[in-house]
Amino acid sequence: MKNGLLLGAGFSYELGMPLTVELTEVFLDLFTEETVERTAKAMSLRQPYSKDRPIDPKAIMAGWDALFAYKKSGGKNYEAFLAELENKAGIGSPTQPERDSYHSLFDYFYRVIHTILDLYQEVSFAVLYSKNRDCFSALKTFLSDEETWVLSLNHDLNFEFLALDFGLPITYGDDRELEFPVSNLELTKRIQVTYTERKGWSERHPGFLNKTRGFNLIKLHGGLSEFTCRDNTLLCNLQLDKPSSLELAQSYLLYRRMAYYENGEPILMGQDSAVSDLGGKFDIISKSMLTGGRKYSGTLKVKEGEEKLQILAGVLSGLDELTIIGYGFGDEHINNRLSNAMLLNPKLRIMIVDPYRTDIPPCLRQFDYDGRTQRASASAAQWMEYRETNIWNQEQTKTLKENEHLRTEIKKFVEAHLKLR
Repeated sequence: MKNGLLLGAGFSYELGMPLTVELTEVFLDLFTEETVERTAKAMSLRQPYSKDRPIDPKAIMAGWDALFAYKKSGGKNYEAFLAELENKAGIGSPTQPERDSYHSLFDYFYRVIHTILDLYQEVSFAVLYSKNRDCFSALKTFLSDEETWVLSLNHDLNFEFLALDFGLPITYGDDRELEFPVSNLELTKRIQVTYTERKGWSERHPGFLNKTRGFNLIKLHGGLSEFTCRDNTLLCNLQLDKPSSLELAQSYLLYRRMAYYENGEPILMGQDSAVSDLGGKFDIISKSMLTGGRKYSGTLKVKEGEEKLQILAGVLSGLDELTIIGYGFGDEHINNRLSNAMLLNPKLRIMIVDPYRTDIPPCLRQFDYDGRTQRASASAAQWMEYRETNIWNQEQTKTLKENEHLRTEIKKFVEAHLKLR
């Protein structure tokens, strides 16, 4: 039987990463009336594109006003606010200076969100990962003699950490290698990455495991350590040939230091990052994390740059069972492909694992017959253990509950660190 996993934020919750509500709270709490006014004025004086392509100060102020209005309204999903900015950066604004202003704001908030998640990844690994890691040991039960596809909507590295620590084969499907210096100030200190050419990339790529025990991992919404380079033609990842999660975590911290310095200061950008090539010259890589309201197009036809969705559709067409863990069914481009796969692949069955979901989501209700869709009210760790033993492990549940308070400590540390920036 061919198994697959679709992972949402709930999968990483017990390892310390935030759900959308918590991340939104941390994000919005950064901005007070005083900081909003000060930052808005500073941004209005900048020329992020060129002197010949000025931004509109009124649009900058309007964007910040929209942020504060969203905060006052009690907004709980930062992506809804970012989607509003995306709309204004496109056809929602009539002039180029206005569109550029909103695009500049989106880049700024993108960098803030990415920084928050980077901090959560670093602190949660140090504080909670090792304490709850063994509760996920039944991850191995998803492996069969053939490859197991993992389709992740998360940006974090927790699945990779678990696979390395439990000795489970894992690949991003990359088949080539590159290296970068940490910066133009540290040319001899190198970061090794693997990569895939995006053109023609599919589930049949030779870098993926085929009829071999192990995990093929696709980060559908990008990842904290995943990036593109060379005009978006190459998709790069940190090397996974590590003996344990600790070494991969150390590589991740080194990757976060990648920069290009000018006059002693790193050049800061938004989704793009200024880095150095091997010769010390300025270069650009692009973070792969997708957020906001336009992660992908709204149709089932795959467009350029949507190779991951093509892989998703191809994988779903060949699965017997898909286990969905911790996904809130808030992304239509995912929901549409799940529904389409259930229609085209009559052998496909879906198990939805979520301690808070009480019903079958609308996109799958028409397939709620003959056991094709099932639910389990459990967390990721609890379900995997039950799946292996057919017994609810009370000791495991006790351990997870006892460590729950550490999530508060992680959040406090992240918030304190952000205020020092």
